[in-house]
Amino acid sequence: MSGGAAPSDASAGGDPALAGADGPPAGEILLFLFTRKAGLSEDQFRDHYLNVHAPMALAHSTAKRRYIVRLVEGGHEPLPLAVDALTEIWTESWDAFVDPAKGWDSVENWKLVIDDAANFLDGFHMYKVSRETLVPAGADPAGQPPPAARRGAGERSAGVVLARLFLTGEEAEEAADEAGGPDAIGGTVRYRVLETLSPGAPPLHAVDLVWLPDATAARYRPRTYVLGEYVQKWL
Repeated sequence: MSGGAAPSDASAGGDPALAGADGPPAGEILLFLFTRKAGLSEDQFRDHYLNVHAPMALAHSTAKRRYIVRLVEGGHEPLPLAVDALTEIWTESWDAFVDPAKGWDSVENWKLVIDDAANFLDGFHMYKVSRETLVPAGADPAGQPPPAARRGAGERSAGVVLARLFLTGEEAEEAADEAGGPDAIGGTVRYRVLETLSPGAPPLHAVDLVWLPDATAARYRPRTYVLGEYVQKWL
């Protein structure tokens, strides 16, 4: 799948992780959908991802400019896909990121990270995306968390992130192309799929993300995932 505009960041404030308040690094944005390995509990998945895999990837990847792990903590049914994490990576280019000779400190360490993925992941899907602010954060104070609260090194950020996934061919695809609507929340950021980078990946069309101060901040939309956010690296 390909098409769409070049990556953009038209935000005017809002959550720094979602809206790039400090100015985004140049390059490409990758989104990953992760599903935990059968037999692992949510706690075991979270522990391995945050305390083993993410530090290992950070130590050996030379191509990550921004690295944000968002772990699914619940959601409103029905949800379109079985997803346990939605991870965002900013990199110079996706081909450099996946090339052990270009995006890693050694082929051996790249293999360590890849092999470790099999310890806690059942599978993953990778997409190259653009980013735009769908609804200005100024329209809703809930879309403007304090920046200092969002920068813990690997610690969970305050509040929650709501994610809505739109699959190509579904009725929801039309909603993904609308600039607003009765359920729009200020600060909503849209990631529109430019290219699907992994074979057999679901036909993802777009992902909308928005920060809210807590999981009870109503105006929930159907088919919405509730995520906890862990900023691993911010440049």
